[in-house]
Amino acid sequence: MKFKKTEVDLNLTIVSFSFVLLLGILAVLFPAAVKGTMGAMLDFTVVNLGTGFLWYTIFATVVLLFLALSKYGNIRLGGDKPTFNKFQLFAMALSAGMGASTMYWAFIESIYYFMDPQFGIVDKPMAMEFAAAYNMFHWGAAGWFTYLIVAIPFSIVFYIKRSRRMSLSGVVNSMFNDALPLWMQKVIDLLFIITTLAATALTLGLGIPMISSNLSQLTGIPNNLFLGIGVILALSVIFSLSSYIGIEKGMARLSNATIYICAGLVGLIFIVGPSALILNNTTNGIGVMLSNYIRMSTNTDPFGTTLFPQYWTIFFLANWISYSPGIGVFITKISKGHRLRDVILILVGAGTLGTCIIFGTCGTFTMSLQNSGAIDAVGIIQAGQPTELVKAVFGETPFPALVTFIYLITMILFTVTTLDGTSYSLAGIATRRLDKEANVSPLFRLFWCLLLTALPIIFLLINANLNILKSFPILIIVPMMPIFAVLGYKTLRYIQEVFGSMSAEEIERYSIEVSTKED
Repeated sequence: MKFKKTEVDLNLTIVSFSFVLLLGILAVLFPAAVKGTMGAMLDFTVVNLGTGFLWYTIFATVVLLFLALSKYGNIRLGGDKPTFNKFQLFAMALSAGMGASTMYWAFIESIYYFMDPQFGIVDKPMAMEFAAAYNMFHWGAAGWFTYLIVAIPFSIVFYIKRSRRMSLSGVVNSMFNDALPLWMQKVIDLLFIITTLAATALTLGLGIPMISSNLSQLTGIPNNLFLGIGVILALSVIFSLSSYIGIEKGMARLSNATIYICAGLVGLIFIVGPSALILNNTTNGIGVMLSNYIRMSTNTDPFGTTLFPQYWTIFFLANWISYSPGIGVFITKISKGHRLRDVILILVGAGTLGTCIIFGTCGTFTMSLQNSGAIDAVGIIQAGQPTELVKAVFGETPFPALVTFIYLITMILFTVTTLDGTSYSLAGIATRRLDKEANVSPLFRLFWCLLLTALPIIFLLINANLNILKSFPILIIVPMMPIFAVLGYKTLRYIQEVFGSMSAEEIERYSIEVSTKED
């Protein structure tokens, strides 16, 4: 698609750019006030509104399981010729939807949970078991359900209703039969963009310091502000190039490479680490997570004092939900030709299994070092130095430089693919009408690539701590959740109205015919 000024929603683009600029000015001029205000708002939100995140996720789970396991799962999205095979579908969704955050938390997150065990656990071995289980729960099925409850409406509207607007307001408006006031559409789209930018800011705010720290460890370059900004600018060049090349030639290949290299890193940790313990703890963790899934999904620890569910479970759900509109646009693009059932089950099933293996392997390795006394992981976390913990863990391997190098490459690739997918989503929402292949202008994607580099630089300048980074997605997503819930419900009703009287075979045949009609 060539860049045409008339295709771009300039007002929406300018307002979004102005928001980022204003945030940057306020953060640099008044860093203490920005941190204090956001911290207070975060505390209020997670304590008073956190339960809403849990019920929203339960709603998404029930709706999507119904669609996947019923005859409606036979709906074909965009015809019967998939643009990407099932592995590519999984690889690109995983790379865009999880990104560098996966590698950031893989080696350190279980230690946080070990330090603050839930459900009254005081036994040390049991605390370690539940730490692994909670790790898998926070990165498992619940997150993918929150992605897909927004992605499916996008896909249904684009391929079945054949609306070529990929904006959130366009999808909501379509489900309300074009009855949404214009001002409301503009507000929804602006919230969409701010939400996506906030989610990306968290990913980069966590990932960039980890990349800088390990790069410094590997090369001896001083780990300071200039290195952090240099890393951001270097990454922006890589993902801008990938973005300009396009999803088919750029991100599809990068995603495949990312998954293979990540698998190599996890395999290496399994070999050099306590292999039997990793295998046993991963298997046990999956069992503990599955047997306690409902309890974890509804845990609010109402009489507790540490606010574990609020600052961890609700934080992760908010992070997933904040990314869901952007990932929804991206999943719509890559799911062309697949059945609704395949999209849901591949992403939920393979995504959950993949993260269980990653976190089971890496998290167990760290906990084994803590348990044996080889490193003081708890002390390092209490000192507020998570990047130092990763370096300490790698230092206990037979070849720390090699492990650090592979980890660094994995982090970089995950970051690039996340930003690549996000730039596509932002360009898609700010484009008035896409073609039937859901393509966006490469030049317009390039603009969003550049804008995405601004927020992590702001966070580096104000030295934002973890809770400030957490506050971004949680605060922004609160007004969006009701919109997503209504959209999910309206989509379910629409599917039942259109396909309710058809058999599974008729549903597949009809959806192929509708999807492949000429515009």
